[in-house]
Amino acid sequence: MIISDSGIPQLNRDGDEWVLVLTRTLEHSIEEVWAALTEKEQLPKWGPFQTERDLTAVGAVRLKPIDMPDEEQQQGAVLEVDEPHLLVLRWGGDILRWELSGDRERTVLVLRHRFADRKQAPSYAAGWHLCLNGLIGLLAGEKMPSMAGHNAYNYGYSELHAQYAKQLGIETDGGR
Repeated sequence: MIISDSGIPQLNRDGDEWVLVLTRTLEHSIEEVWAALTEKEQLPKWGPFQTERDLTAVGAVRLKPIDMPDEEQQQGAVLEVDEPHLLVLRWGGDILRWELSGDRERTVLVLRHRFADRKQAPSYAAGWHLCLNGLIGLLAGEKMPSMAGHNAYNYGYSELHAQYAKQLGIETDGGR
């Protein structure tokens, strides 16, 4: 099971917040990866939410969680866009910073997820691990099942949560 290109995600303190850093090298062009990150039709095929618009312009956006009927739609905002290299998105109280570099054959994707509660790091790491697996499958042309929300438990979320908690040195309630 691949955790990240470097083996272990990074968890860095930044003032009163934490930044989880996940890196993946994708065997697809930067343009293909950018489209999957920003186009409203592609996002729910791999990500944890769907939107009412593409994420290619700064401004407000509604983010509806995938397979989480108890969670309400959140107001988010695209904070910064530098196509096809940078997308910064506010998701509730968190900030997602997607950085892309590469060429026509390969893209290095770096996700920096900024949040307040350190104990959430294993949950975020496990969830993004599954979402990034979905992104990789989507880019490869596979019809991917949703691995977000409650569906994540069908695809190894609990095991990933435990593995990330151990690697990051965080005691948790087991990922539920």
